[in-house]
Amino acid sequence: MAHPDKPSQESSSTRDHPVWDVYNELRTARLNVKCLECSIKSLRRKSNILEVIVAIAGTSSIGGFWFLQNSVGTTAWKTLGATAIVIGALKHVFPVAERRLKKERSAVGYRMLEHELQCIRVGVKERRVYDDIAKAEFRIALRNKKELIAQSDGEPCSKQIIKNCRISVETELPVSEFFTPP
Repeated sequence: MAHPDKPSQESSSTRDHPVWDVYNELRTARLNVKCLECSIKSLRRKSNILEVIVAIAGTSSIGGFWFLQNSVGTTAWKTLGATAIVIGALKHVFPVAERRLKKERSAVGYRMLEHELQCIRVGVKERRVYDDIAKAEFRIALRNKKELIAQSDGEPCSKQIIKNCRISVETELPVSEFFTPP
Protein backbone atom coordinates (compact mmCIF):
# COMPACT_ATOMS: atom_id res chain seq x y z
CA MET A 1 0.00 0.00 0.00
CA ALA A 2 0.97 3.64 -0.19
CA HIS A 3 2.91 5.54 2.44
CA PRO A 4 3.02 9.33 2.77
CA ASP A 5 6.28 11.05 3.50
CA LYS A 6 6.72 12.35 7.01
CA PRO A 7 5.51 15.93 7.23
CA SER A 8 8.39 18.33 6.83
CA GLN A 9 6.76 21.49 8.18
CA GLU A 10 6.94 20.65 11.88
CA SER A 11 9.99 21.27 14.04
CA SER A 12 12.31 18.39 14.87
CA SER A 13 11.15 18.35 18.52
CA THR A 14 7.53 18.07 17.41
CA ARG A 15 8.40 15.42 14.85
CA ASP A 16 10.17 13.36 17.52
CA HIS A 17 7.11 13.20 19.77
CA PRO A 18 5.64 9.65 19.86
CA VAL A 19 2.15 10.96 19.05
CA TRP A 20 3.39 11.58 15.51
CA ASP A 21 3.47 7.83 15.00
CA VAL A 22 -0.33 7.94 15.39
CA TYR A 23 -0.68 10.90 13.04
CA ASN A 24 1.58 9.36 10.39
CA GLU A 25 -0.38 6.10 10.56
CA LEU A 26 -3.62 8.10 10.25
CA ARG A 27 -2.35 9.85 7.15
CA THR A 28 -1.09 6.55 5.72
CA ALA A 29 -4.46 4.88 6.34
CA ARG A 30 -6.22 7.81 4.65
CA LEU A 31 -3.81 7.59 1.70
CA ASN A 32 -4.48 3.86 1.36
CA VAL A 33 -8.25 4.49 1.38
CA LYS A 34 -7.90 7.09 -1.37
CA CYS A 35 -5.60 4.90 -3.51
CA LEU A 36 -7.88 1.90 -3.12
CA GLU A 37 -10.90 4.02 -4.07
CA CYS A 38 -9.10 5.10 -7.26
CA SER A 39 -8.27 1.48 -8.10
CA ILE A 40 -11.83 0.39 -7.39
CA LYS A 41 -13.19 3.14 -9.63
CA SER A 42 -10.86 2.07 -12.45
CA LEU A 43 -11.75 -1.62 -12.05
CA ARG A 44 -15.46 -0.78 -11.96
CA ARG A 45 -15.11 1.22 -15.18
CA LYS A 46 -13.23 -1.63 -16.90
CA SER A 47 -15.77 -4.18 -15.69
CA ASN A 48 -18.67 -2.07 -16.97
CA ILE A 49 -17.06 -1.64 -20.38
CA LEU A 50 -16.49 -5.38 -20.70
CA GLU A 51 -20.04 -6.16 -19.61
CA VAL A 52 -21.49 -3.69 -22.12
CA ILE A 53 -19.44 -5.22 -24.96
CA VAL A 54 -20.58 -8.72 -24.03
CA ALA A 55 -24.20 -7.59 -23.63
CA ILE A 56 -24.33 -5.74 -26.95
CA ALA A 57 -22.61 -8.51 -28.89
CA GLY A 58 -24.89 -11.09 -27.31
CA THR A 59 -27.98 -9.33 -28.61
CA SER A 60 -28.42 -10.68 -32.13
CA SER A 61 -31.15 -8.18 -33.04
CA ILE A 62 -28.63 -5.33 -33.01
CA GLY A 63 -26.95 -6.89 -36.01
CA GLY A 64 -30.10 -6.13 -38.00
CA PHE A 65 -29.78 -2.35 -37.67
CA TRP A 66 -29.69 -0.64 -41.06
CA PHE A 67 -26.33 1.04 -40.45
CA LEU A 68 -24.73 -2.38 -39.94
CA GLN A 69 -26.03 -3.68 -43.29
CA ASN A 70 -22.97 -2.75 -45.33
CA SER A 71 -19.43 -4.09 -45.55
CA VAL A 72 -18.06 -1.76 -42.82
CA GLY A 73 -21.01 -2.45 -40.51
CA THR A 74 -20.83 -6.19 -41.04
CA THR A 75 -17.10 -6.18 -40.33
CA ALA A 76 -17.63 -4.05 -37.22
CA TRP A 77 -20.41 -6.35 -35.98
CA LYS A 78 -18.31 -9.49 -36.56
CA THR A 79 -15.33 -7.85 -34.82
CA LEU A 80 -17.50 -6.92 -31.85
CA GLY A 81 -18.85 -10.46 -31.70
CA ALA A 82 -15.36 -11.95 -31.79
CA THR A 83 -14.21 -9.48 -29.14
CA ALA A 84 -17.13 -10.47 -26.92
CA ILE A 85 -16.24 -14.14 -27.24
CA VAL A 86 -12.62 -13.43 -26.29
CA ILE A 87 -13.72 -11.25 -23.36
CA GLY A 88 -16.13 -13.95 -22.21
CA ALA A 89 -13.32 -16.50 -22.23
CA LEU A 90 -10.79 -14.22 -20.56
CA LYS A 91 -13.17 -13.05 -17.81
CA HIS A 92 -12.30 -16.19 -15.90
CA VAL A 93 -8.57 -15.80 -16.44
CA PHE A 94 -8.56 -12.10 -15.44
CA PRO A 95 -11.36 -11.81 -12.86
CA VAL A 96 -11.83 -8.02 -12.75
CA ALA A 97 -14.93 -8.29 -10.53
CA GLU A 98 -13.10 -10.44 -7.98
CA ARG A 99 -10.15 -8.02 -7.88
CA ARG A 100 -12.59 -5.17 -7.33
CA LEU A 101 -14.28 -7.02 -4.45
CA LYS A 102 -10.91 -7.71 -2.78
CA LYS A 103 -9.98 -4.05 -3.07
CA GLU A 104 -13.36 -3.02 -1.69
CA ARG A 105 -12.82 -5.26 1.34
CA SER A 106 -9.37 -3.75 1.84
CA ALA A 107 -10.79 -0.24 1.54
CA VAL A 108 -13.40 -1.02 4.21
CA GLY A 109 -10.64 -2.31 6.50
CA TYR A 110 -8.52 0.79 5.97
CA ARG A 111 -11.54 3.03 6.58
CA MET A 112 -12.05 1.25 9.90
CA LEU A 113 -8.36 1.67 10.74
CA GLU A 114 -8.57 5.33 9.77
CA HIS A 115 -11.55 5.75 12.09
CA GLU A 116 -9.68 4.05 14.97
CA LEU A 117 -6.70 6.34 14.48
CA GLN A 118 -8.94 9.39 14.20
CA CYS A 119 -10.54 8.45 17.55
CA ILE A 120 -7.07 8.20 19.11
CA ARG A 121 -6.23 11.61 17.65
CA VAL A 122 -9.40 13.15 19.13
CA GLY A 123 -8.72 11.50 22.49
CA VAL A 124 -5.18 12.92 22.61
CA LYS A 125 -6.50 16.37 21.72
CA GLU A 126 -9.28 16.21 24.35
CA ARG A 127 -7.04 14.92 27.15
CA ARG A 128 -4.16 17.17 26.01
CA VAL A 129 -1.72 14.29 26.54
CA TYR A 130 -0.50 11.19 24.73
CA ASP A 131 -1.21 8.87 27.66
CA ASP A 132 -1.34 5.13 28.33
CA ILE A 133 -4.93 4.98 27.04
CA ALA A 134 -3.91 6.40 23.66
CA LYS A 135 -0.83 4.19 23.52
CA ALA A 136 -2.89 1.04 24.20
CA GLU A 137 -5.43 2.06 21.55
CA PHE A 138 -2.59 2.69 19.11
CA ARG A 139 -1.12 -0.78 19.72
CA ILE A 140 -4.55 -2.29 18.95
CA ALA A 141 -4.77 -0.21 15.77
CA LEU A 142 -1.32 -1.45 14.73
CA ARG A 143 -2.43 -5.06 15.23
CA ASN A 144 -5.47 -4.35 13.05
CA LYS A 145 -3.17 -2.83 10.43
CA LYS A 146 -1.05 -5.97 10.50
CA GLU A 147 -4.13 -8.05 9.66
CA LEU A 148 -5.04 -5.66 6.82
CA ILE A 149 -1.57 -5.95 5.33
CA ALA A 150 -1.73 -9.74 5.53
CA GLN A 151 -5.07 -9.74 3.66
CA SER A 152 -4.12 -7.18 0.99
CA ASP A 153 -3.44 -8.26 -2.56
CA GLY A 154 -0.14 -6.38 -2.62
CA GLU A 155 -0.95 -4.77 -5.95
CA PRO A 156 0.52 -1.25 -5.76
CA CYS A 157 -1.14 1.85 -7.14
CA SER A 158 0.59 3.80 -9.86
CA LYS A 159 3.02 6.52 -8.81
CA GLN A 160 0.74 9.17 -10.32
CA ILE A 161 -2.28 7.96 -8.33
CA ILE A 162 -0.21 7.93 -5.13
CA LYS A 163 1.08 11.43 -5.87
CA ASN A 164 -2.44 12.81 -6.47
CA CYS A 165 -3.85 11.04 -3.42
CA ARG A 166 -0.95 12.22 -1.24
CA ILE A 167 -1.67 15.84 -2.19
CA SER A 168 -5.32 15.29 -1.30
CA VAL A 169 -4.44 13.73 2.08
CA GLU A 170 -2.04 16.58 2.91
CA THR A 171 -4.84 19.03 2.13
CA GLU A 172 -7.39 17.10 4.25
CA LEU A 173 -4.99 16.42 7.12
CA PRO A 174 -2.47 19.27 7.24
CA VAL A 175 0.27 19.21 9.87
CA SER A 176 -1.28 22.26 11.54
CA GLU A 177 -4.38 20.20 12.43
CA PHE A 178 -2.47 17.82 14.69
CA PHE A 179 -2.05 18.54 18.40
CA THR A 180 1.36 17.75 19.84
CA PRO A 181 1.26 17.42 23.64
CA PRO A 182 4.01 19.05 25.69
